[in-house]
Amino acid sequence: MFSDTLNTCAANAARIVRTAQHSPLAFWIGSAMAGAYVGLAIILIFTLGNLADPAYRPLLMGAAFGIALTLVIIAGS
Repeated sequence: MFSDTLNTCAANAARIVRTAQHSPLAFWIGSAMAGAYVGLAIILIFTLGNLADPAYRPLLMGAAFGIALTLVIIAGS
C-alpha cells in the first residue's frame, strides 16, 4: 500500500549515507543549514506568537513550525 513511499524514503536515506561516507564536509554543511533553517523559523515563531492574539497564538506558532520543517525538506538539508 505504501511501498512507493517507503522505497522513496529508503532511497533518500541511502543517498544521505553515501553523502556522509564520501563527503563528510558536505554532510555537515547540510546539517548546519538544516539547523539554521529551524533556528530562523524559531525566531519567526516567537516573533509571530508575540504579536498574535492569545486565542490564535498556538495555531500561528504551529503553522510557522510546519514552515520550518518544510524549508528543511525542500532545501534537501
